[in-house]
Amino acid sequence: MKSLLLTLTAVLLLSACSEVRSPTQATTTPTQTTTPTTPTTTQNGANWVADATVLSSTGLGCGWGTAAGDTRSGVLWRITQTANSVTLDEDMPNYPTDDIPYAGSLSGTNFTAAYVQAQDGVCHFRGGDLSGSFSEDGLHFDALETLVWGSTDQQVRVQRHWTGRRF
Repeated sequence: MKSLLLTLTAVLLLSACSEVRSPTQATTTPTQTTTPTTPTTTQNGANWVADATVLSSTGLGCGWGTAAGDTRSGVLWRITQTANSVTLDEDMPNYPTDDIPYAGSLSGTNFTAAYVQAQDGVCHFRGGDLSGSFSEDGLHFDALETLVWGSTDQQVRVQRHWTGRRF
């Protein structure tokens, strides 16, 4: 009888232990957050990023953004301001061969700058003009750019609108 009692006790204990459930761990799904991208490294001293839309064109220049409606985002610029002058160097990843290094005057928040290609450049690029303004807090700019290709009697003119922000 004693052995029967021990056997029954062992069976009860073993079956009771097999019903023990371990706590389940909650599974977590990582959440993704989206933040605006700002370049973490600069190329050739870039300190601004800007987007352009081509407003008008009198023909086909060469390069990007030469037909009305064309857009380009995330173009890196290096902008330097002093008391009454400004340099606005467009497309810094292409420095020093294919960037456009504007230089001009600054009056308050308004600027006017130009770049003249010394000799006919690639695709007969002649240069351009850039005028616009910085925001009061100095963190944004809005500008109109006019680029010129070709000879004086057969010029192609392209006008772009730029909006940019400092990073």
